[in-house]
Amino acid sequence: MSVQVDFFQWGTQALAPGQEAWWWYTWIFDGAHWSRMSAVPVSWSPAGGSIQIVEEWSDNGTLHVHWRNNGTDYVYWQPSVIVAPSRY
Repeated sequence: MSVQVDFFQWGTQALAPGQEAWWWYTWIFDGAHWSRMSAVPVSWSPAGGSIQIVEEWSDNGTLHVHWRNNGTDYVYWQPSVIVAPSRY
């Protein structure tokens, strides 16, 4: 079985060592579609940084994400999301 998905990527974000942040993203999120955020440091991010998604939830077309940098240096990443099945 296969299903088409929607994919979107935001601009680069950053967190200092030990910092936590709660950010929200507006796109095509709703209760009828599965959505999952992903975070991978960009290639030029310092090796000592580490990005973690602590929790995420959606409501009213908004995906809320709680981020944490468990590393010893700044971390830079581009949040990406996948939504299934495709809305288009």
